[in-house]
Amino acid sequence: MKEAFQTMVQMLEENLKEKHRAFDYFTRQVYQKSLEAFAENTKVVYVSGYAFPVELLWAFDVVPFDLEIACNNLPDVMSGRGSTLMLPAENQGFSRDICSFHRLIISCAYENMLPKGDLCLTSNYYCHGKAKTNEIIANYFGKQCILFDVPNEISPASIQYVSSQLRDIATRLEEVTGKKLDMERLKDSIRSSNRARSLLEEVNELTKTKPCPWNGFESCLLGLAGALFWGSHLREEVNQMFLDEIKDRKAKKKFRQEDQRILWFPWVPVQTTNINQILRRYNVSIVMAEAGLVWWPELDEDNPFETLALKALQDPHVGSVDRRINNLKKCVVDYDVNGAIHFSTTVCYHENGSFHIIASNLKEMGVPCLDLAGDMSDERFFSPEQTENKLIAFIEMLN
Repeated sequence: MKEAFQTMVQMLEENLKEKHRAFDYFTRQVYQKSLEAFAENTKVVYVSGYAFPVELLWAFDVVPFDLEIACNNLPDVMSGRGSTLMLPAENQGFSRDICSFHRLIISCAYENMLPKGDLCLTSNYYCHGKAKTNEIIANYFGKQCILFDVPNEISPASIQYVSSQLRDIATRLEEVTGKKLDMERLKDSIRSSNRARSLLEEVNELTKTKPCPWNGFESCLLGLAGALFWGSHLREEVNQMFLDEIKDRKAKKKFRQEDQRILWFPWVPVQTTNINQILRRYNVSIVMAEAGLVWWPELDEDNPFETLALKALQDPHVGSVDRRINNLKKCVVDYDVNGAIHFSTTVCYHENGSFHIIASNLKEMGVPCLDLAGDMSDERFFSPEQTENKLIAFIEMLN
């Protein structure tokens, strides 16, 4: 993994010398931060950045390492050979009914590809498989696994419950680093997060332009892989670069022809697929991705634990699916979309159950929704032919 990431950093640096694209810079930083976890005398915290208020981690001298993102950034996955990396887990009896993300993580552990982890953090929202995988990894390395439990309801009692967990996690981080939490550093992390949030709101406002000046796939990847950077000044820098690039594209009218505008949810495949090629061929723009939305209010630096608890509680994937429905319905209006595409993986039972409720609500607004089956990183469960047939039929129906 370390060697692969070093190669990717070098390649992206060469690309940036030729053309300074925001997405290449962002991707380079994702790899570079993952590499830092391999450094000597580094304290590493395993975490899923999109499902934990990581602003707390950036207040400590630790390297947050996103197991899911890092393992799926391996070149074999992106080039459509992800299954070869999953075989060690499958050979140990882990079924293909387990998410390919998690089979990949377990395999990387068994193959000694991961950096050492000093603390394993996980949460109970988005999926249960993530939490169990983190527990398996923690047991494998003999480390403690902490489950961040976020209940479905928002109330004074639940805010207190979640904020007390964050205080306990801060205590564990103090033990790992040997340093007490500096409250001023935590406040600085929250201020940085707020600035980055404001920049992302500007980005999202610009993408309402017709034709759309950005690719919703990039928005989705920034939302998921870039979630690890909330609270770091790097997230501010990356968001500013995307904002400047989109402004420049808009000013110079660098648009592709746009016949249909699509809302995408909930995430995009990591492996290379034919999806973008087909959409471009038929002049279809993904104008917004659910993962790229700003769904939380500005954080309160004077009450850091409570405000981070509320951010976790307000995540659309916590509690009732109504939160997601309201967000997506607002997107339909704000971005004037003609249709929606749901990328589904067979093993993601929670998400697939939500889809039918979401789709029926969008249908009431006159927005048809395509359920596009595939897999995030296991090419054995993705069919380019079926994908093309489904997408073309959907586009023809929209036309």
